[in-house]
Amino acid sequence: MNTQQLGTISEPLKAIFSELAVHTRESDSIWLVGGSTGLLLQGVELNALPRDLDIYADRRDAEALHMALRQFATDEQTESETPIYRSILSHYEMNGVKVELVGAFEVRAMDSEYRVEAEYLSRTHASAVSYGEGEAVRLMPLAHELVFNVLRDRPDRYEAIARVCRVREPERHRLVLDDLIARNRFSGELADRLRTLLDPIAAS
Repeated sequence: MNTQQLGTISEPLKAIFSELAVHTRESDSIWLVGGSTGLLLQGVELNALPRDLDIYADRRDAEALHMALRQFATDEQTESETPIYRSILSHYEMNGVKVELVGAFEVRAMDSEYRVEAEYLSRTHASAVSYGEGEAVRLMPLAHELVFNVLRDRPDRYEAIARVCRVREPERHRLVLDDLIARNRFSGELADRLRTLLDPIAAS
């Protein structure tokens, strides 16, 4: 896990990370921060500040996390399916911050199927950012965020993500992307498009 030092992080976000750590530690569950908060923490420029905190987990861990966070829950954990997404969703409010837990997340689009493996990503490709003495939070890899935002056709996001990947540890991001392509069912067109986005020459 690649640990980085945070630049500026808001006190409310530090408080949320600390609270999440305290309440989920005994569950021994693995979760990663993704979405707009995860992007900001990895230096991706966004058009708007995050409205909530998204955390991702595998199915087994999502159920354990929900039990650990029940006192903050604003709804019950439910299976959610749309034409594109499938997941287990639940929501919480902690210190005035809205938190969304996304479990067993899958995306089906562009003749491709992408399944988030949170435990695997945490073990192999996640970066971590320090938010306190001896405390760090794990982040969804930028290659995941690239895949997700291409699949949901968000060029404002995936172009900004790709710019960061091309200039900061580009080889590492390419290796993570190749691993995600190998572990999922991506069409040849999607795989080519993703690799092109990380290619400095093709993108120039």
